[in-house]
Amino acid sequence: MSTAARNSDVGAVRHAASAPPTRSTHSTIRGWAVAVMLSVMMAINFADKSVLGLAAEPLMKDLGLTPSQFGLAGSVFFLLFGVAGVAVGFLGNRFTSTRLLLLIALAWSVSMLPLLLIPSLAGLLVNRLLLGAAEGPTAPLAGHAVQKWFSESKRSVPTSMVFLGSGLGVALAAPLLTYLITNFGWQSAIWCLAGVSLLWAAGWKVVGREGPLDTYDSAADLPGDSAPAAEVRLPYRRLFAASSWWGPILALAPGYCAFALFSVWGPSYLVHGLGFSPHTMGWLIGVYGLVAAFGHVFFSWLSGILVRRGISTRWSRGVYTGAVVCLSGSLLVAAMTIATGSAAAWLMLVGFGSANTVYTIGYLLVAESSPVGQRSAMLATFNSVVTAGAVLAPLVAGMLVDAAATPTAGYRTAFLWSGLLLVLGGLGTAVFTRPDRDTRRLGLRGPDFT
Repeated sequence: MSTAARNSDVGAVRHAASAPPTRSTHSTIRGWAVAVMLSVMMAINFADKSVLGLAAEPLMKDLGLTPSQFGLAGSVFFLLFGVAGVAVGFLGNRFTSTRLLLLIALAWSVSMLPLLLIPSLAGLLVNRLLLGAAEGPTAPLAGHAVQKWFSESKRSVPTSMVFLGSGLGVALAAPLLTYLITNFGWQSAIWCLAGVSLLWAAGWKVVGREGPLDTYDSAADLPGDSAPAAEVRLPYRRLFAASSWWGPILALAPGYCAFALFSVWGPSYLVHGLGFSPHTMGWLIGVYGLVAAFGHVFFSWLSGILVRRGISTRWSRGVYTGAVVCLSGSLLVAAMTIATGSAAAWLMLVGFGSANTVYTIGYLLVAESSPVGQRSAMLATFNSVVTAGAVLAPLVAGMLVDAAATPTAGYRTAFLWSGLLLVLGGLGTAVFTRPDRDTRRLGLRGPDFT
């Protein structure tokens, strides 16, 4: 058994042992424990994102905000979201994701203070700006961290489990936060979220650990008699040129715009546009979260089955992702143009809820064509580009509401355009994403998908 040679530079060549690494039962249990904790973290993350929309009416009334000002607050959240995501993503190449995730959770709590101490438009803007900067790196770091525990053919379910938390966070938090807001004021919901972030940080300090699969080939399901190849470092211009990096962006960027749009304005549309009570609205937002949660697991599980059955990742991940996003966009278009009343509400909830359910598969596509030593930066940059459009989506929707003859007409126009962008983006992803070709061109030795 040869010894591993390590250079302090993360991009240096890493030599693995002549036999593939073995996985103990203890290691497997720890990996699933990490996945559960990261799922809870994502749940808190999306509850933080959703609280603004849930508290829209009392916040606008208490702070004297117009729809355009409230939309600005929704957009400001994403102003530093992508920048911080990229910066921390590159730090994730050099520092442990475990420690970075702990610091991020603590930052969430601190970011709540400006709004609680200075309840005004300025306090709201600072709160959303800081919270967005703290939450921007979360998803890519969580994806990077969990993939250090599972090999390529086994990572679909644990990765989807992490992102399952995003839907569950909305599903569980929406009724609870709505109850708190209605009965105790919007401040109670903010305090609740700050406290939950601190509790998670305490739990992560106990459970969080770095996974053992820290090279590309160590996670590649090599045959038993194969020795892992030396870890490589590739120019970022080549990695960013791979269709498995930019192809999924075509669908997932409109998907994230749809999430930002709905999280800020969806609750108001359900109440003022479709006539539901605030109490019923809270439960309907929970349904939206359940659709997202179920979709994350189901679509990732089905994609994983296709991969294990030998379907190329062009079809089982690339075309598949585009098809799901096209379907969600079509439902949204139908909700805004054909359906009315409760039918429009259900189509809208399923359309918006399913728009991001293949976000996990986008991460798998990027990971498939990224050396592990560069994967944190690749995922972070991917996430930042995907989420960039969310900077404008809530603000533009607020301006449309202000300019329309009625608020309902403004909501419907914004949601209709969102659906059309989803359809076009999904088609682009299905046509252009070719991950199996990328891994060959980059000289990476991945699992045998053929």
